[in-house]
Amino acid sequence: MTDDALHEAARWCARLAEVLGDVGRRAGELGQLVARDWPDPRGREWAERTSALGGLLGHGARAAAELGGSYTRADRRTGMRLGGTDAQRVDDERGMRIAELGPPAPG
Repeated sequence: MTDDALHEAARWCARLAEVLGDVGRRAGELGQLVARDWPDPRGREWAERTSALGGLLGHGARAAAELGGSYTRADRRTGMRLGGTDAQRVDDERGMRIAELGPPAPG
């Protein structure tokens, strides 16, 4: 992935995190309004559902922000990554980094 593509992916993730966070806050506020205006068991059920939706959207916003941050950090890293013994792809945030040696000095 080129640096431009990494920066674009990081910006996209940041925008996504912002939108998801905003919608999640609005869903939480809606849950509070429903609970206040509809004080019977069905109203409480819908209030819980909308509050749960707000929580899930907030979790998605945090995950998108974390992914954007990893794309931002990825363009500053060098070196090969070692995979684990669990037969999964290498995760850039975990594992041991192999040091890279520069070219040999002339002479």
